[in-house]
Amino acid sequence: MKGTKSKTWFVHLLSVPWICGSFLLGFAHPFLLLADRDKDWPNWLGPSYNGTTFVEGLTIPQDGKEYPTVWTTEVGVGWSSPVIGGGSLYLHERSGTKEKLRSFDKSSGKENWVFPFATNYRDDFGMEDGPRSTPALSEDLLIGHSPDGWVHAIDRISGTLKWKVDLVERFGAGKGFFGRCSSPLILDSKVIVEVGGNGVGVVAMDLQTGSVLWKTPFYGNDYASPVPFFSAKGPWVVCFVREGLLAIDAEDGKTVHFESFRAPIDASVHAASPVVFDDRIFLSACYSLGSGLWEITNAGNGRAQMKALWKRPDLLDSHYATPVQRNGFIYGFHGRQERRPVLRCLGAEFGKVAWSSGPLPAGNLVLSDDKLVILLETGELLVAEATPSRFTVLHRQQILGSGTRAHFALAGNQLYARDKRRLVCVDLSKAD
Repeated sequence: MKGTKSKTWFVHLLSVPWICGSFLLGFAHPFLLLADRDKDWPNWLGPSYNGTTFVEGLTIPQDGKEYPTVWTTEVGVGWSSPVIGGGSLYLHERSGTKEKLRSFDKSSGKENWVFPFATNYRDDFGMEDGPRSTPALSEDLLIGHSPDGWVHAIDRISGTLKWKVDLVERFGAGKGFFGRCSSPLILDSKVIVEVGGNGVGVVAMDLQTGSVLWKTPFYGNDYASPVPFFSAKGPWVVCFVREGLLAIDAEDGKTVHFESFRAPIDASVHAASPVVFDDRIFLSACYSLGSGLWEITNAGNGRAQMKALWKRPDLLDSHYATPVQRNGFIYGFHGRQERRPVLRCLGAEFGKVAWSSGPLPAGNLVLSDDKLVILLETGELLVAEATPSRFTVLHRQQILGSGTRAHFALAGNQLYARDKRRLVCVDLSKAD
C-alpha cells in the first residue's frame, strides 16, 4: 500500500470578498489553502471548481517535438475523470459486472489499491455502461457516485469502505436518460449530490457517516454537477437542475434563488456545470435553450438577489462540456456532440460572440494561465491561445484513441486522461 495521509493538502476556504454595495461576495478564485494546490485536482473541474489550473508557464513544443507520455496503464470503461490528491491518482471505472474505485501512484501509474463492487447498470440507449460522475477527495476519503445510484466513501489510504448509501432505495433517485451523473461536491463536512428522487432534489450527507443533513424539494433529474459560491455569509451551492438555476445555502439547504431555465423539449439534458466568476453565474445547454448570465447583487439588509442580465439561444450551447472563463470571456464548445460543434469565445457581459472555430470533434477543455488545453473525443490534444482576438492552435498531438469522452485532470502541468481502455499521464512541462 502506498501513500501517506496528508493533514494539510485539502480545502480550507477563506473567502476573497468582492464588494458589491454593502454586501460582500466571494468566489471566482477563493484562497484555497492547499499545501500542493498547484499539483492537485481533487474534484470535478479541479481545485477552483471551474476548470482552471493554478500553474503558469505551459510549454509549447517546437520543431515537430511532442509532449512525452510519462506512463500508461490499462483501465475499464467510463466517462468519470481522474482526480489527484497528494501523491495519488484516483479513478472510477467499470470492468464487466464490477465497478471499481482505484488508487494509483500518480508518478508511475502503479496501482495502490482497488475497491470493486457489483453493478447491473445498463444504458437505455446502448451507450457507455460505466460511471459518469467524477469522484471527490476530502483529506481522508474518496467519494464516488455510480450510475445506478450508489454513493461510496472509501478510505484514501487503505481503500476500505467507510460507508455507502443507495440513493435509489433511500430517495428514489431517477435514472433519467443516461443514468445518475452528478459528481459529488464536498464542502466542509458535507457531501452534496444532485439526486432528483421522489420529492427530493439536492441532498447533503455527513462526510464521515453518510447520514442525511438536509434535502431540497424536487427540481427534476439532470446531469450537471453542483459547484460552490462563497459569500460573506457562508457558502452556497449553485446547481443547473432540470428546471433551471438553483442556488442553495450550503449550511441548511434552504433555497437562496430559483429561476426557471430549461429546454422547451422533454428529450433534453443539462450536462455542463454552472460557471461562476466574480459576481456572475453562467449557464449553457443545447436543445434550443442556449445560455444565460446572471448577476448577484445587494438586496439590502445583507441579503443577495440574482437577476438575469441576458438569456439567448445559439450564442454558446454546451452539450456536455463545461466552458471556462478568463477576463470576462467564456470559452466552450457550441453545438451538439454528434454534429461536430465549434469552439467559441463569448464576451460574457453583453453576450457577444468574439470568434468561432471551424467544426471540431466534441471534447473538454481546461484553462491554464493564458492557454486553452483541449482534449477532443478523437484523443487529439490541442493547446490554443485563450484570447478573444482569434482562435489560434499552438500545438496538436494524438495522446489517446477514439472515444475519449471523459474530462481530464491537469495538475502540476501533468495531464491525466483516459479513453475506453487506457489511462495516460502526459508531461506538458517539456517536449521530446
